[in-house]
Amino acid sequence: MEEEEEEGSKKDNSLVSEAEAEAEAAAAAAASLLTDDLIMEILSRLPVRSVHRFKCVCKRWRDLIACPAHREKLPQTLAGFLYTTYPGGYRHHLAAVSAATVIDSVDASLGFLRPMNYTKIRLVDTCNGLLLCSCYNNNNEERLVVCNPATQRWTELPPPPQPQPTTDYCAQHLAFDPAVSPSHFCVLDFEATVKEWHLTGVSIYSSRTRAWTHRDIGLVDKIVLVSGSVFVGGMLHLPGKLCKDGRNSIEDDDNFVLVLVDKECKAWKTVRAPRGFYSGAIGLSQECLHYVTRSPAPLTILDDDNEDTLLLASEIAVWCLKDYDSREWVLKHTVRIDKLLNVIEKEYSVVGIHPDCDTIFFVTRGAYDGDSWDDASLASWDMRRLEFRTVVNLEKGSAGIYLPYVPMFSESTLADGDDL
Repeated sequence: MEEEEEEGSKKDNSLVSEAEAEAEAAAAAAASLLTDDLIMEILSRLPVRSVHRFKCVCKRWRDLIACPAHREKLPQTLAGFLYTTYPGGYRHHLAAVSAATVIDSVDASLGFLRPMNYTKIRLVDTCNGLLLCSCYNNNNEERLVVCNPATQRWTELPPPPQPQPTTDYCAQHLAFDPAVSPSHFCVLDFEATVKEWHLTGVSIYSSRTRAWTHRDIGLVDKIVLVSGSVFVGGMLHLPGKLCKDGRNSIEDDDNFVLVLVDKECKAWKTVRAPRGFYSGAIGLSQECLHYVTRSPAPLTILDDDNEDTLLLASEIAVWCLKDYDSREWVLKHTVRIDKLLNVIEKEYSVVGIHPDCDTIFFVTRGAYDGDSWDDASLASWDMRRLEFRTVVNLEKGSAGIYLPYVPMFSESTLADGDDL
């Protein structure tokens, strides 16, 4: 009886193996019908990690992905952080996190905008390869410009509608997903009350219509936006804080939220956020939404701590939003940053998380001279290997925000500015 069962099991396994072999053969036959151009079009719309996995499909796909001529057509990973130096004029730079050759074709100085004779260019936001800038002309009039530093294409937006007398624009963000629509982006210009700075409305620019529309905020709660944003799954994610009893105190650790809004600003919702949400960086890493921030007390106490070291203690916490439905934030990692830096002499700020690995980035700074920081560096912390390193020393006089930048070499997104 046992021999019969064993024989039957072998036959079943044989049938399964044959079915799998037939399925693999059918898949290989179907893949062979795809042209190289079609394969590259498919791969160009996938995440970087997926493209790396598809090297294993077959030798042909591996060679296509490895071909230097195709490198710029494929999705890119984090190239570095765009930042500005001054005084002495606004100058723009890229703090590179790798030695990738694609960086050589990126004009981080924004020299291609010089023919417009802008007197000042301020970096505002990045999103999937596009950069939003606030530019000022000789009359000190602000113009919003969306550009692609990799292709040096750009477009100047028409002025947004005038805000109401009791409100003013408080934050501007890009919404762009080349995998969904490689030729369409939106700019969201949020309005807030002048006194409490809680959101009241938003003006939306669509590259499809080349016009602005206005909507009221679709939220019941009064919310003040804090820094940072990321566009994921068709929704812009914005860290914010609830205003309670007419008060707006960013220093309070409670009442922080994540505001989610689609790029047409028709769908709104909020997710409660961990404590200490006001000073950090939000980003998508390995297909999961992360927020990296300074931890509020109590901090992790280590064996070599004493009263003196705890006075200078500073900790970074990495949170991951595992489930949108349950709205559950999971604490993924903590690190005592004062053990890595001499915090007596160094200031630091969290600036981002790598989209494809467990590495966080922060800028360390020396003395502040009233206009800019001296002796600034981009540093990283590898959460898996528990390794700290200085990535690159920044140009003297760095100040302002540090924007994560992933190059995009598609020519279809922006028209030449001279044609508009």
